[in-house]
Amino acid sequence: MAGIKRTSIIIIAASVLATALVIVGFTQLNKATDDIPASPVPTTNEVVVPKATTEEAVTTDTDVTDVTPATDDVPTVDPANLSFVDIEPLGIAVAYTEGTPGFEFTIKRTANQTQYIEFTSPDLVGTKCTDDDGLIVSIIKDPSSSEDRATIDQTVTVGDDTYGISLASNSCTKNAELLDRYQRAFIEGFPSLKLLES
Repeated sequence: MAGIKRTSIIIIAASVLATALVIVGFTQLNKATDDIPASPVPTTNEVVVPKATTEEAVTTDTDVTDVTPATDDVPTVDPANLSFVDIEPLGIAVAYTEGTPGFEFTIKRTANQTQYIEFTSPDLVGTKCTDDDGLIVSIIKDPSSSEDRATIDQTVTVGDDTYGISLASNSCTKNAELLDRYQRAFIEGFPSLKLLES
């Protein structure tokens, strides 16, 4: 009887020890995952930028809705405060301010075959609009139609091409404050859009 009791105690102690080791291992794995630096990870047509692990306030004196098409009026941002995401099919790198939460992009074409990039975040998807995909901004390459040009908030010329940035309306999103933060990050980085090095 004493042998059975002693065996039960050993089994219970081993179970408790194994559970503790699993919990410690899981905690260390999560901590190691959180320490991975945020950098763009390219895939075929889409890039997912890992979300920042800490919330950083984006400060600026300019209201995004007041941005004019002239790039001379946009305040310059210290290049050290910018991150870039490579848009390889278009041969450009789009800048945004550091500390921006995660986002995705998709390259599309208009009915007139004008290429454009949509930057989206699932954190912005709302229920007010049908098929809302959490649009942040669109960048249009060589906007040619009057409809394309009418939606542009700012332009920049790089090499032989002109790029226009168009801000998404806040009427669909579930988080207008986060949308504003994303849009400020892209507007502040937009004048630094550059060609990819060959």
